[in-house]
Amino acid sequence: MRIGMLLMGGAYPPDVRVDKEARVLAEAGHEIFLLTSDKNGRPRAESMPPLEVRRYPARGGWLESKLTAIVNFLTWRMPLWERHIDAFVAENGIEALHVHDLPAVASAVAVGRRRRIPVVFDMHEYYPGAVKVWPRPRLARLLQTPGRYERYHTWATRAVDAVVPAVEETQEMALAAGVPPERVWLFRNVEDAEEIVRWEGPREDEFVVTFAGGFGPHRGIDTLIAAMPHLLELVPDARLLLIGSGSNDAELLALAGELGVSEQVEFTGWIGIDEMRERLARSSVGTAPFTRSAHTDTMLPHKLFQYMGMGLPVVVTDCKPVARIVHETGAGEVARSGDAVSVARALARLADPERARAASEAGKRAVAERYNLAIEGMRLRELYESLARRASRPASSA
Repeated sequence: MRIGMLLMGGAYPPDVRVDKEARVLAEAGHEIFLLTSDKNGRPRAESMPPLEVRRYPARGGWLESKLTAIVNFLTWRMPLWERHIDAFVAENGIEALHVHDLPAVASAVAVGRRRRIPVVFDMHEYYPGAVKVWPRPRLARLLQTPGRYERYHTWATRAVDAVVPAVEETQEMALAAGVPPERVWLFRNVEDAEEIVRWEGPREDEFVVTFAGGFGPHRGIDTLIAAMPHLLELVPDARLLLIGSGSNDAELLALAGELGVSEQVEFTGWIGIDEMRERLARSSVGTAPFTRSAHTDTMLPHKLFQYMGMGLPVVVTDCKPVARIVHETGAGEVARSGDAVSVARALARLADPERARAASEAGKRAVAERYNLAIEGMRLRELYESLARRASRPASSA
C-alpha cells in the first residue's frame, strides 16, 4: 500500500515513533509518505528513505489562521491542514492515512471519507491527560478543556478504521470506549535490538545517574535533582547527568544551585544521538522519574527500552506503564513519584554491583525476548495486511 503518514504537530525530522513505524512498514513492502509542516525552511519535498517527506507552509494568512482557529474550536477540524491532506492524498496516490496524534484526526477522517480510504489513529499520547499538565495559553485552557478533549478522543477512536495505542493503558481505554478488539493494534515504543549500544558500566570511582530526553514539568527532573543531597549521603561519588533540554531549564539550574549540588549535576543540552548513546553506555543507572498524572499513567517513553536494551539498570517512578514493566521484568527499581528520598534510596540500591548486574541482565533479556521492534512490528504489519485485503475486495453488488 501507499501509506500517508500525517505529523501535524512538529517539524520532521526527528520523530522516533514515526521512524520506527516507517521502517517496519517499508520492510514489509509498503511505500511510506509523510506530510508534515515546514517550520525550518526545509525543502517542500525530500526523499529520506524509507520516507518520502512532503512539507506544507506552517501558517496561512492572518484571516485564514483566525478562521481556522474558530472552526477548530467548533468542530476540531482544521480547514487549511485539511486542504493540504487532500492534495497530499491526490498527488501521491495515498491508499491509507496514518495520523499521528489526536489533533489531526478529525481532518484526516474528513479526507478519508471523501477519498474512500481507511484512516488509522496512532495514539502517541493520551491528550485529555496531557493537556492537564502541559503548559498552554490561558485562552486555550479555558476553551479546550480536558473534558472537551476527552469527548473528542472518544469520538476519534470510534470514527477511524483502526487505533494504534503505544501502551496497554490506552489500549484498554479504546476498548472501553466501544472500539472492537479487531480494530485496536498495540505498538509499543520499543527499540531495534540490533541498533542498541551495550552497557559498558561506569568508572569505578563514579556512580553516574542519567536522564536522557526532553525536559518539562511532568518529567520529574526536579525530583531527581532534589534527590541528589540524599543520594550523596548514601553514595558519596554520585553524579547526575541530564541530557536534553526543555521549558524549565532555568528553574532546574536554579534548583541545583539552591540545593548545593551544582558541581554534581551536569546539563549537556541537546547532543547528537551517537554521543548520547556513548554517555548512556558509561552511566550507572538510567532514569525515568516522571511525575505521576493521568498523562504519565498512560505513556510509555522510548527511553525505558533504550536503557533496558543496552543493559543499563533503571529507576522509574510509580507511573503505571513504566512501573508495571520494571516490576515484571526486574530491570531496576521503582520509587514514589515526587518523593526525593524514595528516589534517592532506589538509586542507592543499584549502587550495589550485584543488584545492578542482575537488573542489567533482566533488562537485556526482556528486550531480547519480548520488547523489541522485530516482535512489536509484526502487529503493525498485520494491521496493514488486513487493510490491504479489505481494499482489494470487490465491492458487493446491490
